[in-house]
Amino acid sequence: MSNELVKHQTSAIVADVTGLIEQWLDHCKDADGTTEATLTAYRKGLEVFTAWVKENGIVGPVMAPQDVVRFKGWLAGQYSAQTVNLRLAAVRSFFRWCVITGRLETSPAESVKGAKRPKSREHKRDALTNGEVLDVLDTCDPGTLQGARDLAMLTLMAYCALRTVEIERANIGDLRTEGDRLTLHVWGKGRDQDDKETVVIPQSQEYVIRQWLAHRTTFKHHGAADPLFISLSNRTRGKRLSRRAIRAIVKTRYQAAGVVGERKTTHSLRHSAITNVIRHGATPMQARTLARHSSLDTTLGYYHEVARVDNPPEDLIEYDANHAPGAS
Repeated sequence: MSNELVKHQTSAIVADVTGLIEQWLDHCKDADGTTEATLTAYRKGLEVFTAWVKENGIVGPVMAPQDVVRFKGWLAGQYSAQTVNLRLAAVRSFFRWCVITGRLETSPAESVKGAKRPKSREHKRDALTNGEVLDVLDTCDPGTLQGARDLAMLTLMAYCALRTVEIERANIGDLRTEGDRLTLHVWGKGRDQDDKETVVIPQSQEYVIRQWLAHRTTFKHHGAADPLFISLSNRTRGKRLSRRAIRAIVKTRYQAAGVVGERKTTHSLRHSAITNVIRHGATPMQARTLARHSSLDTTLGYYHEVARVDNPPEDLIEYDANHAPGAS
């Protein structure tokens, strides 16, 4: 294809790029059944891409695959490899759709490979010590509305390894009784709303959840489809807690408990739960079930970290004076 034809085609696309992106997202939602989380990520990826195109004065979304490579290089200087690949996935999918619908003959993004992810198994966040976890939980007064709510959220993170997004998405109806156990059906990252996973709440912690439920049902909207965790502020009272609000609550509880360090974040409670079950003898499959990892390799990374500290090979080093060179 000549450069002039590419210019003509891509210029036609950029003239109505916003409308085309919306059409593509509608296609993804209707034809492919793409989740809302993925649609949001796609939209963000295309927003970043079109902004970069405009800032760099490129005629049309791209002129050639080299331009997508330049975009990838720019992304690599701003974001992690995971985010780079997420943005590129949106660009690739969009242009593939443009080809399928006859708007382009070839996709300039198809041959551009994703960024290589680092092989290091080291986590970017630290787990909390046992004492820190207990001290954070102790900052909550279950006799108060806010204390009962915060304690229930923190308990689900520390004892069930819930992610922030799973706390945010949880509804009252997701709590169920199965056998003689209280369970919570969570909607995690990368999953459809109808593809929830079961979390079993430890029997010693059931009362914490029930204490919050006793408070929660005093609010006007407390049906099965209503959020399990809600805001208590005057401005958004009764509405679903956002991830940002959840992180702010955890940060406040950390500060009250004297837990400090940039590597100790909301995710550290989940990290603590996973490493704790490993230290108490959980099999890799048990730990994976708790963590709800899609890949066993991710779970094994936790075993590597625990073994590195709890059973280091350095402890096997022993210099016996009786076997030193020159010893009689």
